[in-house]
Amino acid sequence: MRKSSIIVLLSGGMDSAVLLWLSKREFEKVYAISFDYGQRHKVELKYAKELAKLAGVEKHIIAHIPYYSEIKTSALLNEDLPMPKGEYPQDEPPITTVPMRNLTFLSIAGAFADALEIDHIGIGVHALDSPYPDCRPEFIASAEAAINASSVLVAKTKKRIHIYAPFLGMSKRDIAILGKELGVPFEKTYSCYLGTEPPCGECPTCLQRKSALSSV
Repeated sequence: MRKSSIIVLLSGGMDSAVLLWLSKREFEKVYAISFDYGQRHKVELKYAKELAKLAGVEKHIIAHIPYYSEIKTSALLNEDLPMPKGEYPQDEPPITTVPMRNLTFLSIAGAFADALEIDHIGIGVHALDSPYPDCRPEFIASAEAAINASSVLVAKTKKRIHIYAPFLGMSKRDIAILGKELGVPFEKTYSCYLGTEPPCGECPTCLQRKSALSSV
């Protein structure tokens, strides 16, 4: 039996695209939300719009987050910082970390879920080969608890809003294999942090994407 409704965090990358296609299979109504937060790779929004159109979502929301322009510690927000090349570091969060990004995204998506009476929020995080703190299972559990504690919908209906994070414990390769099974148009996705077209092919996310897709 298919679940009722979901709003999917859609970046335009391969993980969120696979999540969107999976959600189309698992849920009756699918919405998508993307974020313009001053990211260096804003071109990803072009791909997100096309993916949402191809998937036939109920509505695609573009949320603007202007305050991130004041944060200069991330290479995704500050073009004066060099974009790293090669693999992600193993012992610390990379310089491409955007502080509290997933918490901010989930909070905004939660507001739309509240207003539109959507009972699931989808996010394509995968902790197995991700260096980011906000991709861990403990973060997802905490964020879900906070959303439910502050939700008008939950207070009125006594139901819960669930964070749907099916890729926790999966590798990037696992996600790529699932995407192939679902018929995800990977050629319509974008993963480069430098924001160039064509992608740079050298930044950590380009290398991770190449490695994952090379085996499917």
